[in-house]
Amino acid sequence: MKKNISLSDEEYDTIIQNFYEYFENGYQFEEFLKSYLEKIGLDEVAVTQRSRDGGIDLTAVRNGIGDLGGLDFITYCIQAKRYKPDTKIDIRDVRALSCVANRRNSMGIFITTAKFSKTTRQEFENDRSTPIILIDGRTLVDSCIDNEIGFSYKPIFNYSSMDKLIRPSSSDKNSRTQKDTAETKSIEVEKRITFNDIRARILSIPTIILDNLPPDAEKVTVCFNNENSKELTINRGRNYLGGVTSIYKQYGLLTDDGSIIPATALWTLDAENLSVVIEQKA
Repeated sequence: MKKNISLSDEEYDTIIQNFYEYFENGYQFEEFLKSYLEKIGLDEVAVTQRSRDGGIDLTAVRNGIGDLGGLDFITYCIQAKRYKPDTKIDIRDVRALSCVANRRNSMGIFITTAKFSKTTRQEFENDRSTPIILIDGRTLVDSCIDNEIGFSYKPIFNYSSMDKLIRPSSSDKNSRTQKDTAETKSIEVEKRITFNDIRARILSIPTIILDNLPPDAEKVTVCFNNENSKELTINRGRNYLGGVTSIYKQYGLLTDDGSIIPATALWTLDAENLSVVIEQKA
């Protein structure tokens, strides 16, 4: 819900500058955007691998209404730029994102701490055949204020609030920077195991995980909760793994009396291993 907060241009300038300076580098900004996009309702948000992102920094999906058979399912390609607030994004960067998004049949989102020129906005906001959402520093700050992400009421940019949002997955800045600058990086993405998944005895695969599995693979070995490995069959046509009934029973998602208890799965894929951690969340 839009908050009734009135800020002067000078106050906006100060807030956006503080927001920009909070992130030591672009990698930390991308990690923040992962949490931000999840907070505003996108699913399967993942930071792409540095050496294989094709210019895309994050990917996400918006799951549709189940009864429509996936016809309203949307995928997103996200470009992130941590630039000084007084700079303007080169229109060629936005056009490049548009080309990649069109190739992937996806919606593009360009998020920056900087600004877009009037010409850039006119080109991409008036041409609906090129689906690009432009989020500049001021728009991003407004969205964070509205959703109480990183800000305490006045609003004041709040470092401790931002720490609580992004530190659980990366508590040490130095180790995170070292991890981000490595040539390869594991993919981590969270996905809900739904009532329908459990009832059908399947485990839906996040899109970014499926895209990074070997294209000719028919089976994959998955380590569950760091203790049990199981070889499962990949159904690429409907994006799921079969043969998970025993796993659901072992971790309490399917009880002996037939009760179904949805849960959350944290997927991790690196160069050698695919692991899934299943846990109940409040």
